[in-house]
Amino acid sequence: MPEVSERTHEDHHRELVSRLAREIKPARRLRSVGVRLALWMLLEVGVLAWVVTHTDNDFLPKLKQGPAYAIEIVFFVGAAMISAILALRSAIPGRPLRAAETILGVTLVLAGIVLITVSAPIRTNYQLQEFLHLGLRCARETVVLAATPWLLLWWLVSRGFPTRGRLSGSLIGAGAMFFSFALMRIACPIDEPLHLLTWHLLPAFALIALSTWAGAAWLRFRRRAPRPEPAG
Repeated sequence: MPEVSERTHEDHHRELVSRLAREIKPARRLRSVGVRLALWMLLEVGVLAWVVTHTDNDFLPKLKQGPAYAIEIVFFVGAAMISAILALRSAIPGRPLRAAETILGVTLVLAGIVLITVSAPIRTNYQLQEFLHLGLRCARETVVLAATPWLLLWWLVSRGFPTRGRLSGSLIGAGAMFFSFALMRIACPIDEPLHLLTWHLLPAFALIALSTWAGAAWLRFRRRAPRPEPAG
């Protein structure tokens, strides 16, 4: 039995190598994770500069009033960067993803959610029309701010060779959406937890789920149908 198991593993390995040899085309050398991350961060800094110069939210006094607001933003930016790094690494075959980094990213998000929840009393007396009017606008802006960074990160990952499309798609979505959430904390003047959780965070998680599905569909290793042999 052990010999059969070992032969089976070798057969799978040989098949994978054969598939890679058939599928991989000559291409330019893939840039390092650091270089690709720097390109993505350059775009995010540009989006941040646009948000800072176009928002009506007076966020600077909030930064000075207490550390919770600033820490919350830092936590989500940190989670976004960790997700982006892991997404870029996932495009390198044989490059393992470190569990400690994943745990750190999840911890930062959970800690940020806790800070949101305890930073202000939860308002429950919204009028439905007001809640929907303000919320839908914020949800739309959250998606818009994440769109271009998501596309760039997707492109940077797809230039590699991601073999776990679902994972790569999830990490791409997390990188773009958590950074967008942090940007919206600067852009939106509303600090009430119910608004933030419903119209900022839930759309972010929804888009991460959509990105996961897209990664499973389009960022996976595909076996090409063999070309028919020429007759004669």
